[in-house]
Amino acid sequence: MDKRLPPLQSLLAFEASARLGSFSRAAAELALTQSAISHQIQNLEVWVGQALFSRHGRGVKLTSAGELFAGTVADALQTLREGRARIEPYRNPDSVLLACGADFAAGWLTPRLADLRARHPALEVWLITQDELSEIDRIDVDLIVSTRQLHSEQMQSVPLLADHALAVCGPATARRLAGLALAEVLLAAPLLIDEHHPEWAPWLPALALPTTRALTVDDARLRLAAAQDELGIAMLSRLSVDGALRRGSLCALAQLPTVALAPLWLTQSKLAPRTPAVQLAYDWLRAAAAEA
Repeated sequence: MDKRLPPLQSLLAFEASARLGSFSRAAAELALTQSAISHQIQNLEVWVGQALFSRHGRGVKLTSAGELFAGTVADALQTLREGRARIEPYRNPDSVLLACGADFAAGWLTPRLADLRARHPALEVWLITQDELSEIDRIDVDLIVSTRQLHSEQMQSVPLLADHALAVCGPATARRLAGLALAEVLLAAPLLIDEHHPEWAPWLPALALPTTRALTVDDARLRLAAAQDELGIAMLSRLSVDGALRRGSLCALAQLPTVALAPLWLTQSKLAPRTPAVQLAYDWLRAAAAEA
């Protein structure tokens, strides 16, 4: 098998022609002449050793081989585009790629990024928010904050932050519930339920209290927003609501018990940091967590 690859321009011409079903439309999209597109397709057909299009008058149609090859080429070009996007952050030597959960990013991290910026004005954070973070890829990410301790031959984790779930509501609701006992609070305000934890809190079923529910949704950020809008009481991660509590748009209800949650770990490669900026971000995260 010939291991040589066809020119990229031929692949682009073929992909556009296959997708648009027309050499003329492909030419317009790629800012080429129709004859140039036809020439690129002919070169590609020589390389594959068979026709990729059948010609019908002034129109064209993919052959069976062309249909199969079109999927391969489209996937290959998309892989190239994604590969370029993956390395885009490395154009800036002061960039840091940090992966963490979206709730933590919104509630704890982003409210503190102004401090990082003030200390290191040149540093640029690329934030990758994922709820499931299992491994560190040195091509994709420099640091990971997650509930998993990711020790291996390639990576090392250190404790970052403890966490717990607590009952929160909007300021007006908090004022209305002030001074009430636990049972009275639960009778006086509806609950905002996590679809994956319909009991609301592990300690609630044992109380056998008649409660009401205002909202059930699987997105913690929507429960947070609903609590801020005075819809009811939500049980949320302390770290995910840290910014809202500090701004005063949410209030914690001290009458209701908290629930321990998994702590967060900070993970980095055991190899030397990719750039000094990565070490600066690592040190800042640990210092900010120590002060929290």
